[in-house]
Amino acid sequence: MDATSFQVDRGDLHQWRWNQAPVADMAPGEVIVEVTRFGLTANNITYAKYGDAVQYWQFFPAPAPWGQIPVWATGRIAASRNAELAEGENVYGYFPMASHLKLAPAGIKPVRFIDGAAHRAPLPGTYNEYARIDHAPDYSPAHADQHLILRPLFALAFFLAAHLAEADFFGAKRVILTSASAKTAIATALLLAAHRPGIEVVGLTSPRSTAFVAKTGHYDAVVPYAEIASLPADVPTVVVDIAGDGAVRSTIHHHLGDSITRSILVGATHWSADDKAAALPGPTPEFFFTPSHIVERRKAWGVPLLTQRLGEAWASMLADSPRWLTIEHHAGPAAVERIYQAVLAGKVTPDVAPILSLGA
Repeated sequence: MDATSFQVDRGDLHQWRWNQAPVADMAPGEVIVEVTRFGLTANNITYAKYGDAVQYWQFFPAPAPWGQIPVWATGRIAASRNAELAEGENVYGYFPMASHLKLAPAGIKPVRFIDGAAHRAPLPGTYNEYARIDHAPDYSPAHADQHLILRPLFALAFFLAAHLAEADFFGAKRVILTSASAKTAIATALLLAAHRPGIEVVGLTSPRSTAFVAKTGHYDAVVPYAEIASLPADVPTVVVDIAGDGAVRSTIHHHLGDSITRSILVGATHWSADDKAAALPGPTPEFFFTPSHIVERRKAWGVPLLTQRLGEAWASMLADSPRWLTIEHHAGPAAVERIYQAVLAGKVTPDVAPILSLGA
């Protein structure tokens, strides 16, 4: 069995290739999953930008200089040498942009398993989990598209909102979200509504996205980047940087200075911008790494309560998203190339989300 994979130059994301190679023979206990569909958003470009710093390239290794960008996907077990996992079973989790992936399932439970491959053992455990969606009570086939596009971003937003709420917003009265049109930002703003009595949520965005961001209804104010200086400078503020743009971050910090109680780096939707900023007034920006916060919430709340709260919040996201999100389906290698280029160039409008498959 051969696997076809879309690989990018780790030093220049504008360069890519298609690679075809045999899938290594399965050892006892292993399975081969055929990737059926995956979402592709700016969040995946963030994985590539921080591929070395946060080990994203290590999940699905490729020979240098090539790398495989992780995506969230559904797949079908095409071949199995595992007595607990039958051929034809459907799974959801972290995959490369490829036709097939061999996994070494471990810790198999009725609704999930982990990939026990040796090279993944040192990597963040939450990315190694695969949901057995035919059996998972929180997975609805009717919402399969939203699950692919929104669930990974929603998870980040959920744990970020929980982190801010647990910390009483670090004493802030305002939360500023950059790249306010990004799905991660919209989900965060939605979830903050349940935690924010007295907290103002401000979205920063480009002029072309201002109307769309306002339409979501989840921000108390929407401000173009060029008008950052119009924000009152004396309000205690948490800055959540989803854009990853050093120039924008610098403008915010120099305008608000010591009024910033926390500066949190989340993503890099402005991936081609320089994410470095010179010495900044106010607190040093800190990176928000979702897997660490998942472990923290599991310990603090326990799995049953965490599952309940996640489910309730996810239901609110599902109910809200049709107002502002249109999902499009594209198939075949040429479509993958075209959509990848569009996402890389920031040409996919925020009200659209593509779902891709390699097959026709």
